[in-house]
Amino acid sequence: MTDPSTSADRPNASGAPGAPRDGGSGRLAALLIHGPRGSFRWTAYALAVTAFAAAIPTPLYPRYENQFHFGSATLGLVFAAYTPGVFLTLFFVAPQAERIGRRTLLYAGLGLTAVAAAVFALADGVVWLAVARAVSGLAVGATTSVATAAMSDLEPYRDQHHVARVAVAANFGGFAIGALLSGVVVSFAPHPAQTVYLLPIVAAAVGLFAVAATPETATALEGAAAKTVQRIAVPAAVRRPFWVAVGGVAACYSIYGLFAALVPSYVRSELAIHVPWAAGAIVALMFGLAAMTQLATAQLRDQRALLVGFPLLVVTLAVLVLVLPLTSWALVALATAGLGVSVGITFMGSVTLADRIAPEEARGEMLAGFYAGGYLALAVPTIGIAEASERIGLANAGALFGFLLASAAALLFAVTYRTALPAGGEGRPRSRTPRA
Repeated sequence: MTDPSTSADRPNASGAPGAPRDGGSGRLAALLIHGPRGSFRWTAYALAVTAFAAAIPTPLYPRYENQFHFGSATLGLVFAAYTPGVFLTLFFVAPQAERIGRRTLLYAGLGLTAVAAAVFALADGVVWLAVARAVSGLAVGATTSVATAAMSDLEPYRDQHHVARVAVAANFGGFAIGALLSGVVVSFAPHPAQTVYLLPIVAAAVGLFAVAATPETATALEGAAAKTVQRIAVPAAVRRPFWVAVGGVAACYSIYGLFAALVPSYVRSELAIHVPWAAGAIVALMFGLAAMTQLATAQLRDQRALLVGFPLLVVTLAVLVLVLPLTSWALVALATAGLGVSVGITFMGSVTLADRIAPEEARGEMLAGFYAGGYLALAVPTIGIAEASERIGLANAGALFGFLLASAAALLFAVTYRTALPAGGEGRPRSRTPRA
């Protein structure tokens, strides 16, 4: 969901490492930017908007299934249409940010967010739902790494662990708020399948003003930098810990896909709760606790976090396996809360481990591989669970998923425990005073 890659040590046009290249719109900046972290916070807001928008359809998926007459298998494919869009912009468009400007790509990402919402609102069949998901993926791919890189340059104290923590929490928190608000609007507003999409359109519009108020941080706007395509490369010396980090993020994205795509249908069909706010609430519970856990565990990083997170995943997934067939709302909520904490710790451990071991000269290539693994895990298991649910039911398919993922988490814990990490890579030191 986020890319913690940093650009704070690259000299910009002014020659200062990581300093903003130019200021934002004067009047807007005076109105919106307050304090040393003002621009940083508004850039984090722009990042959160794309996650917020991606969550809006979540409580509506059961409604779409009934309205357009498709089952869980098709829903899995619709949800997975997000991933090609992410890959397209993440690998081919986002790398051009240094030439065309990070703010330009953030404008594009927020604009695509509004377009995706409009397509969802006007969708009259399953094909248009897939198109809307793909456009939403384009928005996320255009925004994620670019916003995080801009946040790295705009963080006044050079605290890159703070950047990673806030970026990850913005994604999970944005998704939680989106799922919760969407559930409420869909439950109580008139014409809910259209009205609810005003939320991301308004949020994206605010984001456009926010981005206009922040300074440009791209480094080669007036240079002759060539067009680039993001490659994937992992130095041999760090491949084992790299695969540990990928395993952690893949486990978290798999759970993300399960909750975002299929849990609303489980709430409706297995728990017999037909109000959309209930589905939104249970999805928001998982993502919200994941976000709060990341903010609350600032000192629990990389390998230490994974050594805590993987066992927690095993336990909470085992609980999920036991409670899904029981169709008890209270027990499902308890398992969801446990998964939220587990995912928060594991995801932050994976992100900070990848950032810790990535050498500066290969950071972009390595983190591209890291997130490619995550987004593949978002799509492939979701499709598999959706297909299985057509044959054995959602509860049994979810229990099977939980068992397989718990087994994988136990194996990852063993590998993590036995993996020696290279020295260094602890991130840039935090400055006591804001950068000029």
